[in-house]
Formats: sequence, structure tokens, C-alpha cells
Amino acid sequence: MAQSMFLLSLLTGAVLVALVVLLNAREWRQYTPATLGFGSSRPDSSTLSAAAGNPTVWVVAFLAAIFVFGGATVAFVSGTGLPESVVQTAGVVLVVASSLVAIGYLFFGTFMAARGRGLGNAAAAMLGSWVLGLAFILVLVVKLMGMI
Repeated sequence: MAQSMFLLSLLTGAVLVALVVLLNAREWRQYTPATLGFGSSRPDSSTLSAAAGNPTVWVVAFLAAIFVFGGATVAFVSGTGLPESVVQTAGVVLVVASSLVAIGYLFFGTFMAARGRGLGNAAAAMLGSWVLGLAFILVLVVKLMGMI
């Protein structure tokens, strides 16, 4: 039973990845997205700016993140047939990657919410940093109280 569930999960994941690739292959560039109210209107000439505007780069980065999270999860949870150091490294990768995602989500979400409410870039960045500092203090207090 467990093997059929594993196979079903693997096939579902493969179908979802294929669907993302298929939908990305279609050229959906009939519109020009808004600039979200910040940034300059001059064309970006740097390689990094060109890569950030390319949807294929985003899809490849997302798929790489899925494979890192998925591989680390499988290695950490199953752990059979793998050296102990690999299992421990997979756990560290999961903790670090999850922390980076949570930190990025908190900061960027706060930044965009502040920008949407009319604050400037500097004030929105300050608010995002303040939220990250508050989250750090909260984690520190919980750890000092012995709850973690």
C-alpha cells in the first residue's frame, strides 16, 4: 500500500511539473504588467535585470527549489541506506531553506503592503526590517523560556 501511495505521489508531482512547463512554454506576453509603483522607467541593461524579467529563469529557479526541498525531505525522513552525515545535512538544508523562505516572505510581504499603503521605499524597508527584528526577538524569548 505504501509503495502505491509513493507512486501516486510521484506521478502527481510529475504531472504538476509538466503542467507548469507546458503552461510556461505558451507565450502569454500579450500584456505589459504594471511596475508596482516603484523602480525606474528606463530599460534595464544589466544581465541580472534581464534574467529577473525572464519567466524561464523563474520556472527553473522554482523547479530547483522544489528539487532541493523535496530531495532534502526525502533524505531526512527516510534516511535508510544513507550515511548519518547526509541525513543530518539534509535536516540542516531544510531548516536553513525554510528559514530563508519565511524571512523573505515576512520582509517582502511587509514591504509590499507598506508600499501599497503609500509609504516610500525607505520607510517600507524600515518597516520590513522592524518586522524581522520583532520576529527574531519573539523567537529568542520563546527559546529562553524553554519552549523550543
